[in-house]
Amino acid sequence: MSISATSSSSSTSTTTSSSTATTSSLDFDEFIQLLATELKYQDPDDPVSGTEYVSQMAQISSLSALSTINSSLNNSTAFNMIGKEATYSTTDTSGNVVTGSGTVQSVTISGSSTYVNVGGTTVDLASITEVSDSSTTSST
Repeated sequence: MSISATSSSSSTSTTTSSSTATTSSLDFDEFIQLLATELKYQDPDDPVSGTEYVSQMAQISSLSALSTINSSLNNSTAFNMIGKEATYSTTDTSGNVVTGSGTVQSVTISGSSTYVNVGGTTVDLASITEVSDSSTTSST
């Protein structure tokens, strides 16, 4: 019977771990909340060591820093496209692939997303498939 209870605790722990893995961005306050929940429901016969929590905090800090660097790099890349010719490929609401090209006129940053205005059409930065200098493409 105690084996069944241990199995149940293990199942609860697994559920908590899988919900942690699906969270894409976790800030410090959410980490503390998660830590408190883990401490509340941990198995007293098999407690988690403090070093594991410190390790998790270091990983979250590293992930947050990498995310910030990636966002800055994307924004810098987008701003460097202004005045250049770009080609994009995106999917519309009907599921059709839409491609187009034109001169990059502006960049819009909304939250964590970066959008580029290509010839009057605003597209996500990830939809850009090719970029070239205007002087190179205008000579063809």
